[in-house]
Amino acid sequence: MKRIALVASLAVLPPAALPAHPPKAVTSWGKAGVAFDTYRADAVECGREGYFADVSDTEAAKVFKDASRRLENNETALSMAAQTGDINRVGNINAMSQHIVSSTRPRERMREVAGVLNGTVADCLTKRGYVRFTLTEAQEKALKAYPAGTEARHHFLHSLASDAKVLAAQGSPSAI
Repeated sequence: MKRIALVASLAVLPPAALPAHPPKAVTSWGKAGVAFDTYRADAVECGREGYFADVSDTEAAKVFKDASRRLENNETALSMAAQTGDINRVGNINAMSQHIVSSTRPRERMREVAGVLNGTVADCLTKRGYVRFTLTEAQEKALKAYPAGTEARHHFLHSLASDAKVLAAQGSPSAI
């Protein structure tokens, strides 16, 4: 996992290289009538499942591992070239390293890993009877008034997530 972070941290793309996307709608998970304590416990337990999910066998992890191995080899070659004063070789090795990082597409790979982790959380919540729903603009605005991680924010989200009417009106098509 350290190697994934190493390669991901080397990605330096200009903002213009990223496609412009409209703001994503805020989604959450709910279950009609769920008690607040159950809601929070399920969120924590499913979050832990996602956090501790093993991503080492994913294609993204394999690509990061290969890129890390190649970068480590370049690091060794770079050290030797620097000791001999071979400036051309140093430049070529640096260019190869940049190519390794860019061809790895670390941002895309990290999105793949995030997809696995988020999928693990989604599967856990679904098994517990939760459905995904999309907040309205008014609900999003109200949510912004509560700092992340606060008890008040948890209670606000629970008030939406446990409301059968909200879930029926705003639930994802697969959940209805």
